[in-house]
Amino acid sequence: MTIAKIVNRISPPNLVTQGNQLLEGAYDVSLIEMRLLYLALTKIDSRKPQPQNQYTILATEYRDKFSLDSKNCYEQLKSAATTLGSKPIVTYEWNETKQRIDTVNRYWFDSIRYGSGNSSSDITLRFSESVSHYLYELKSEFTQMNLENMVPLDTPFAFRLYSWLYKYKNLNKNKNRQGVVSTDPLSITWIKERTGLNGKYPYYKDFKKRVLDPAVDMINGRTNLSVTYEGIKSGKKIESIVFTYIVEDEYTEGTIAMSKPLRPRMPSRPRVIKGSAAEGDWARRCIEVMKGYLTALHTYDSKLKLSKSDLVKIESWHEQTGKFMDKSFWYKNVKVQ
Repeated sequence: MTIAKIVNRISPPNLVTQGNQLLEGAYDVSLIEMRLLYLALTKIDSRKPQPQNQYTILATEYRDKFSLDSKNCYEQLKSAATTLGSKPIVTYEWNETKQRIDTVNRYWFDSIRYGSGNSSSDITLRFSESVSHYLYELKSEFTQMNLENMVPLDTPFAFRLYSWLYKYKNLNKNKNRQGVVSTDPLSITWIKERTGLNGKYPYYKDFKKRVLDPAVDMINGRTNLSVTYEGIKSGKKIESIVFTYIVEDEYTEGTIAMSKPLRPRMPSRPRVIKGSAAEGDWARRCIEVMKGYLTALHTYDSKLKLSKSDLVKIESWHEQTGKFMDKSFWYKNVKVQ
């Protein structure tokens, strides 16, 4: 056997692989539950039949993977496994016999095992038969991602959005010759239903401000994807969204690899009296950091702009400095959606 064939037979570490039906299932989870789930999924070799063995996750492994404080990691894992195991994943599947779409409730685990005392440091999970079809022996209609690219994300919604975007990466109809990927329109109702947000944020502007923009900003600043999006109207109301992105470690323009500027961390606000000189100094530093970030964005791609939420912060910083804000400069560098 050649070295190339040996390499191809080895499952790369940190890969999260799911059938697309499961990837697009509806479930509401916490950040800890999401991290636990994706870490557990890296244990599976999706090319093989469902094995009889179980998967053990060490508290130290969880801690190191997500760069967490060592305190209470085991208790977090134990609690997250228990709550995640009781939450259904809802999928919508065609029933050929009855000629209809069925709503199907599945559960992630058949069993969850951990030490009875507080001295233990690991949990052991067995994925359920009901999800095995979407985890093992996958040959088509699945998505494979590297967990390392998602580790910096810190909301469940950002994890889910990243996963849905990545699904389109290898679909030829959604990718142009330059490697730019555009999703099909994703309805806002569909997005909310699959992330436990039904009945929340009834107005698009609130959903955009509270959920969508923070997730997109996080993905742009911390992962290997550079994402923009456009709201699609039905009448006067935005009903769906089309996302467009490139995979940074694959996209090239000519022979020069593009490198995305990371979104900077803003200076921590000091505990000072409102309206004081110290507050003004802090606000000026924030403005300079944002200007530097904008310059870096334009160097990377002249079409990139800041978000409206950035503009709100910039306006407040100028108010705190007591200095004039050049609105013509900032407004032309903000995307309007």
